[in-house]
Amino acid sequence: MRPGDLRRWAPLALLSLVLAACGSSPSVAPGSPGTNSAPSASAATGPSSGTPSPSASPTATKGPPSAALSITGTAGLTGPVTAQTITCNQPTLDGPEISFIGQAGASGPMIVVFARAGHIEARVGTGAAATLRLRTFVGTGVTSFDAATGVAFDTTLTETTDAATATGSLGALSAISGTIDCGNEQPGTANVIVSGLSPYGQLSGALTGVNVHCTATSSGTFVGIAGLSTAGTTPVIVFVTASSGLLQVSVETRTAGTFYTAKGVGLATVDQNGATMTGDVSQAVPSGSTPSPNLIHVTGTATCGTTTQQ
Repeated sequence: MRPGDLRRWAPLALLSLVLAACGSSPSVAPGSPGTNSAPSASAATGPSSGTPSPSASPTATKGPPSAALSITGTAGLTGPVTAQTITCNQPTLDGPEISFIGQAGASGPMIVVFARAGHIEARVGTGAAATLRLRTFVGTGVTSFDAATGVAFDTTLTETTDAATATGSLGALSAISGTIDCGNEQPGTANVIVSGLSPYGQLSGALTGVNVHCTATSSGTFVGIAGLSTAGTTPVIVFVTASSGLLQVSVETRTAGTFYTAKGVGLATVDQNGATMTGDVSQAVPSGSTPSPNLIHVTGTATCGTTTQQ
């Protein structure tokens, strides 16, 4: 698995498929649930119905996000996809993106889709950590795209699975079509500065192109922030997760990622509307390794766009 794959597969943790670390990727990404964090994904949707017609741009209903997707492939990967979560207005290093998490039919493998202008990435996966099995496919047949309102696509797919990735008995996708409607999802707002020395260069300045998603759980509210920055001259995407007594940061280039975390009183003040953050987070290292001296400082405020109840 490529180091940069973690963030793009971490949404499956919403469905109890927790991904272990690969290469330099963090073992728990901000915005994905682990021992101390909660997901930053969007509201769940109901099952898709029928075969979609992707010829026209979807019109936002201003209700909950919804989707109608159909796949073609082998080993049971043909037919409708049952929707689970949709996240719109998500920043990436290649432009704004819409992500989708669902399931092939009623009981098949998980299907994760990342859509942006002119590009679709579809993933098939099962398992967790050491039992994770994963295949990745890409296509270009996007007929309309607006990160805030929705996407329509109808495309053949080509496999791009990394040679080091375990695939097991997963089938192959050959085509995917459908529409995703962002409904009433909102991106939220944030004025968050992440500074300090990362392995990719010096971080400084406020995150841009932010998306703030909050998750309310029985154990508290978690505020997930995604935004763009630079490390030296290298473009990076930064993920911040704040909850009571916890602050986590992931800094990722296109090919690598570094994870930082801290616990303690005063790091973050969180309520149902957002978070105020100030504090240092230290770079995570494998158990038994010498602690890293690298610290990243986080300061600022974030206001929830969409809040998911879990």
